[in-house]
Amino acid sequence: MNLFILAAGTGRRMYPLTKDIPKSLLDLGDGSTLLDKQLTLALENDKISQIYIITGYKNEHIEQKAEEYNQSGNIHCVYNPFYDVSNNLMSLWCTHHHFMDRDFIITNGDNIYKPGVFEKITAPMDDGIYVTIDYKDHYDDDDMKVCIQGDTINRISKKIEVEKTNAESVGLVRLSGEESRSLFQRHLLGLIKEDTSRDAFWLEIFNSLALQNETINPLIIDQHDWGEMDFHPDIEQMKQAITKNIF
Repeated sequence: MNLFILAAGTGRRMYPLTKDIPKSLLDLGDGSTLLDKQLTLALENDKISQIYIITGYKNEHIEQKAEEYNQSGNIHCVYNPFYDVSNNLMSLWCTHHHFMDRDFIITNGDNIYKPGVFEKITAPMDDGIYVTIDYKDHYDDDDMKVCIQGDTINRISKKIEVEKTNAESVGLVRLSGEESRSLFQRHLLGLIKEDTSRDAFWLEIFNSLALQNETINPLIIDQHDWGEMDFHPDIEQMKQAITKNIF
């Protein structure tokens, strides 16, 4: 199984902390970083064979960090030359030629997970498209919100009205089986040709799939099993969680 880590962004909302370093390499208080945490979980998981980190902003720092973990030669950095004028749909496009190698996982690079999350998403399951979600009592405007109809996801967007929201997207997905991987790749390649794609989140691929009535399976985790770093208060919350050995 391959793992794709999206880590090309400039982290503007975390400025000035990200003035000289990518968000995924900000110190979490114990000397570790988000990228350290993700790489450690991935390398401990015997189902993940190859790791691709999509870089952009201050890429040399991420490449140096990757080398620290790359004893087996299975970590690869892929540079997105459009990182400063595009969103992460373009980052994912930079690696699409690896989609047919084997089943794969995609994660946002600014996420942190408890170990059980990677175990769950790599566990044996039927072929298909799986999007990790959680349930909360309240959803904020900045949450990547999810609409679910029956057993399938039919929309993912920050723009979904709160009252129509069923869940939150974690930013972690799995593609299992050649047919599902090929379908995902085709929709990515179709979206990338559209004028609006430069500013699109990679999760727009699932909206494209849903419009064609493709099944998108929700994979549920607890809201406390992960975190994301979007704003300055997030890093303080992560530091506190790490001090308490939550992550």
